[in-house]
Amino acid sequence: MSDYRVEKVRHRVAVTLANGIPLVGDIFLLVTARYHDGPEDPIDTLNSDEPFLPLVEASGGVTLVQKSHIVTVTTRRSRADELSQNANGMEVEFTLSDGTVWTGSIYPELRAEGPRLVDFLNEPSRRFIALYTDDQVLAVSREHLAFARPGA
Repeated sequence: MSDYRVEKVRHRVAVTLANGIPLVGDIFLLVTARYHDGPEDPIDTLNSDEPFLPLVEASGGVTLVQKSHIVTVTTRRSRADELSQNANGMEVEFTLSDGTVWTGSIYPELRAEGPRLVDFLNEPSRRFIALYTDDQVLAVSREHLAFARPGA
């Protein structure tokens, strides 16, 4: 093994592109995240600066997906997701540019004046927003988010 190799793990996701094409496969996540405790999660990879996301499909082939064409990336919700979320979740309803509506919770950073949905959505480093439903995590492209409503 090379001293320069970065250890990663495969993580199963379902990708929906802007043209409606669905893709299912594995993405690669770092064992240790760069900006928070624990392993990297899909939202970290999606919000990184790289414009393409490598996706290994069931056939074993690799598809390089341009992130700007991704509308959603869905993965199952893990026990770690549940444990890492605090009681300050904000219920929201997201309507995508194609009319699809998703409801769930987001977890904005705590601020002295309290979290505001508009501040969370306007964060410039956030290309994708994690929306937590009962059984899955949906990474929603901010570019393809038509509008959002608090308190869904």
